Amino acid sequence: MMALGSAPYRVSQTWTQVDPTPHFSGVDIRLHKVFVSNLAQGTVTVLNSKTGQRLATIAVGGVVHTVMVDQQTQRVYVTDIARGRLDVINAKTDHILAEIPVAKHLHGLAVSQRLHEAFVTDISTSRVYVVNTRTNSVITPRGIPVGPNPWGIAVLAKTHTLYVANTGINLFPNSVNPQGDTVSVINLHTLAVTHTIQVGPHPWNVVANPQTRSVYVGVSAANQVAVIRGDRVIGDIQVGKSPHGLALDPKLHRLFVNDSASNAVSVIDTQTNQLAQKNLAVGRQPQGVSVNPKTGRAYVVNQQSQTVSILSPPGS
Repeated sequence: MMALGSAPYRVSQTWTQVDPTPHFSGVDIRLHKVFVSNLAQGTVTVLNSKTGQRLATIAVGGVVHTVMVDQQTQRVYVTDIARGRLDVINAKTDHILAEIPVAKHLHGLAVSQRLHEAFVTDISTSRVYVVNTRTNSVITPRGIPVGPNPWGIAVLAKTHTLYVANTGINLFPNSVNPQGDTVSVINLHTLAVTHTIQVGPHPWNVVANPQTRSVYVGVSAANQVAVIRGDRVIGDIQVGKSPHGLALDPKLHRLFVNDSASNAVSVIDTQTNQLAQKNLAVGRQPQGVSVNPKTGRAYVVNQQSQTVSILSPPGS
């Protein structure tokens, strides 16, 4: 394992070949591709993960948000907020394979290779939906009720458990619910909420560490990352302003946190749950972030700057 120590992560490249309002990203490790959702444009930009060269622009439509790549099937999943669809893209051909109608306003997304399922949140109905990724069919047509206006979602496949961030911030209509301060825990055997965990005001995104079975939640209004194990918070880590996107590098035991209002990234050591690096300056308004665990590179999407910052690990 590489240690950060005196050799921290650095911004090694800044890519500009994306469409306006770039938002989230996903990496296909074998194809050396990065897929970037362009929120208001309704497109997905495909970039070479080594050079940043634009390879394609996929016209999806709607308002596209979260991006996840299934490394086994090489399918790319994108949530469409405006149309309430889960879009499926062939990572090899960059062609749309399916547009799955799910609910009203889809936002967060998690994909499990082990379970062959995708999990999406609907910020308007405050429900979670489960999609079979083999058949592209919705398993839970009525959805699973959770807390107010869920955004981020993560899955621990080994325990058949979902963690859902109830942010309390709605876009349709634009409103803020002060009760948006919890994480719902869902048992995937019963498809019901088993616990509701208070984490602080307006949690945005969630990422799960399958090695330690820990879950990390960016609590935007508290400028913290809450660490959950099982059904309780075991610690809070202070980061920059308005933590948004989260991404885990399981090989180097690092968690990347986009501090959206600080225009910076915080790096957390997931072995100690301590802040390893802070105030790593990137572009303006960083939103999504993804990691290539083979190279250790992180791809930070800066919405206002309309760029992607490449973070390289020590020794690279």
